[in-house]
Amino acid sequence: MDCRMCRHVCAAGAIRFEEGERGARLTLWHNSCVFCGLCSHYCPTGALSVTGDWRLDHRAVDAFAQVERGEVPYAPCSGCGDPIIPAAPQLLHAAFRRPTPEIEKLTTLCPACRRRMSIGAPVR
Repeated sequence: MDCRMCRHVCAAGAIRFEEGERGARLTLWHNSCVFCGLCSHYCPTGALSVTGDWRLDHRAVDAFAQVERGEVPYAPCSGCGDPIIPAAPQLLHAAFRRPTPEIEKLTTLCPACRRRMSIGAPVR
């Protein structure tokens, strides 16, 4: 979902995000992971989990051979059509205990359209 909390809390720097043409790309290097579990603990959506499988550890010469990759695709903003990564429903439920339909609309709006909406200006 691209909140990138995992990258911020990763003690080993084993998680990287890059902007791509179709979305944000995630790379997780197993050889750099120290199995601290911070990424899964702080992930608001439960997208990451710690395996506890120490056999994922491997020699330094195989440093970039064991990786996990994924992509979070862009979607059009419902206001202006610009490409955005929609907010995950889990984030809304973490921020607002009972999201209303008005709050649910925020998931598909870019920051500029959200600002216009909060000022009271109509969103295109």
